[in-house]
Amino acid sequence: MRCPRCDAKVSDTAVQCTFCGQDLSVVHYVWRVSNAYYNRGLERAGVRDLSGAAEILKKSLQYNKRNTNARNLLGLIYYEMGETVVALSEWVLSKYLQPEDNAADYYISTLQSDPTSLEATNQTIKKYNAALMSAQARNEDLAIIQLKKVVSLNPRFVRAQQLLALLYIKTEDYPRAAKCLNRARKIDFNNTTTLRYMQEVGDQVAAMERRANAAAKNPSKPKKDPLSNVTPVGTYKEEKRSMMPVVYVILGIIFGIVVSFVLIRPTFLKQMGGSGSELADANSKIAVQTTRISTLEKEKESLDSEVERLREEQKKGNTEALKKVENYERLLAGVNYYVADDLVQAAVSVSKCKKTDFDSSEAKDIYTKIATVQEEKITALVRQGRSEMNSSYDTAIATFKKVLSVDKDNQEAMFYMGRCYQRKNKNKTAKKWYEKAIEVDGTSTFATQAQQYLGQVGGTSTAAPTTEP
Repeated sequence: MRCPRCDAKVSDTAVQCTFCGQDLSVVHYVWRVSNAYYNRGLERAGVRDLSGAAEILKKSLQYNKRNTNARNLLGLIYYEMGETVVALSEWVLSKYLQPEDNAADYYISTLQSDPTSLEATNQTIKKYNAALMSAQARNEDLAIIQLKKVVSLNPRFVRAQQLLALLYIKTEDYPRAAKCLNRARKIDFNNTTTLRYMQEVGDQVAAMERRANAAAKNPSKPKKDPLSNVTPVGTYKEEKRSMMPVVYVILGIIFGIVVSFVLIRPTFLKQMGGSGSELADANSKIAVQTTRISTLEKEKESLDSEVERLREEQKKGNTEALKKVENYERLLAGVNYYVADDLVQAAVSVSKCKKTDFDSSEAKDIYTKIATVQEEKITALVRQGRSEMNSSYDTAIATFKKVLSVDKDNQEAMFYMGRCYQRKNKNKTAKKWYEKAIEVDGTSTFATQAQQYLGQVGGTSTAAPTTEP
C-alpha cells in the first residue's frame, strides 16, 4: 500500500504512515467499501445478473481503482455479454496496475492466441455497426438480415439480440421478438432493457388477444346463408322436340352479318384512317418507359454508391476497434520502459498515440505522465547522437529520430540529421532536414549553419560554410 500523502510504501495493515505520520484509517475504510461492492457484484454475476453486477463493480472501482479483482471480473462480464473490445481494455489496464500475478495475463493471452476468434469478433463489430446504421436509416429489412448474421457469429452479443428484437417489434413480428429476448435474458437475466422490451411484447400480444375476443363476442353482421336464394326444382317432365332452336340460330347468324356490313365495317374503316395518331401515342408511351428505365438505372447507381460507402464505414469501425487495442498495447510498452527508468524510450513508445485515444481517465493520466520528457533528457540524448556521429552515422540518425519523436521541433536534432545524411552522400535527404531546421527558427545559429550547408547539397546558400559544429 502507498501513503496518499507522501506516496511511500507502507504495510497493508499499517494504521499510520511510518514516514510522514499520515492517518491511514480512511484508506482502509475505502478499501473495505470497494471490496464490499466487489463481493456484491460477484454475487450478482453468479446468478447471471450481469448488467447489475457491472454497475456495482464500477462503483467498486470508483472507491479503489487498483482493485484488480473487480476490474478483471468486470472484463469477464463484458466478454460474456459479447463486448470483447471493452473487456480487453479493462484487462490491459488491470495488467498495468498489477504487472505480476494477475489473472488478466491469462485472459489477454487466451484472446490473442486464437486468431479465428479475433476475426469473428471483428466481423461481429463491423456487421453490428452496419446494422445499426441501416436501422437508423429506417431500412429494417436489411438491418434484420445483418443482425441475424451477427447473432450467428456471436450468440452471446446481448446488444445485438436486443436490437434485433426491437426491429421485430417495429415490424409487429412479436413471436420472433420474444425468442430474441428470451435468448438475451438467458445471458443477462435482469437486464432492464430486455425486461422493458419483453413487457412491450407482452402488452402488444395481450391487446391483440383482447381485440380478437371482442370481435368474436360481438360480430358486426350475421353471415348470410348462401343457399337462401336457391329455389327448389320442380318435377322433371320431358318436353317434345322442336325445330325452333335451329331456326333461331340461323336467323341470328343472318342478323349478325347484316349488322357487320351496316354498322361495324364503316367504323372499322374510320379507325384505320386514324392509325397514324395511335402510332404517335405508342411512340410517346415508349419514350415515357425509356425515361422511367433511365431514372431507375440512376437510382440503382446511387444505391450502389451508398452500399459502397456503408462498406467503407464498416471497415472504418473495424479499424478503430483494432487501433484502440494497439494504442493500449503501446501505452503498456511505454509503462514498462517508464518503470525501467528509460523515460525517453517510454515517450517514444506512445509518440504515435494521442490523449483522446484513451477512454478512461486513468489511462489518460498515465499517457500524460509518460509522454512528457524533461528538457535535460532531450539535451542529453542530442549530445549522445553527436557523439555517435564519430563512429556510426546510422546509429546517430536513429538517436536523432528518437529525439524528434518526442520533440518534433528540436532544431538541433534536425540540423545534425542533415549533417549525417550529407556525409552519407544522401544530399536530397540532407537538404530536406536543413530546410526543416530553417523553418523552425530562421534566426538561430543552427539555421544560419544549415543555410550555409544548403549550397553543398544543391540548395540555395547565402554564405560559405563555417567551421563544422
